[in-house]
Amino acid sequence: MSAADRRRTHGPRVLVLSAVVLLLAIFLVPSLQKWLEQRSEIGRLNAQISQQQQDLAAARAEQARWGDDAYVRTQARDRLRYVMPGEVPYVVDGHSDADRVSPQETATTVPKPSAAWYENVWESLRLAGNPDEAPPPSTPGLGSSGSGSTP
Repeated sequence: MSAADRRRTHGPRVLVLSAVVLLLAIFLVPSLQKWLEQRSEIGRLNAQISQQQQDLAAARAEQARWGDDAYVRTQARDRLRYVMPGEVPYVVDGHSDADRVSPQETATTVPKPSAAWYENVWESLRLAGNPDEAPPPSTPGLGSSGSGSTP
């Protein structure tokens, strides 16, 4: 058998085989693509499920902590500034603009109390009902002028 005879017999076989492979590729590629998309979606959903399980475990641990009386007391002290009877609370607010002012300037800028504490409270309630009105220059809560007595 010569080379020309082999080409003639192999030519149609190769052509038919390549046509079959091309048809298979045309029909299988969309299915394969859909399968790959579904696999990635399954992976994403599995990751979301595991994240939600971790969040649920953290929430359950937080709920268990709130069942402990010592934890509740600690949170009340930190968040609400509660103190136990007999304790003296101190609040340090950090650095402020007052740290940069000299003592002489501070002494001249301290406002003098102009009214009793209950008058200041009443005035603040009146102003809260009318936001257009500016507050007076007095400082609420300083007590009566220079008496040094406590209410």
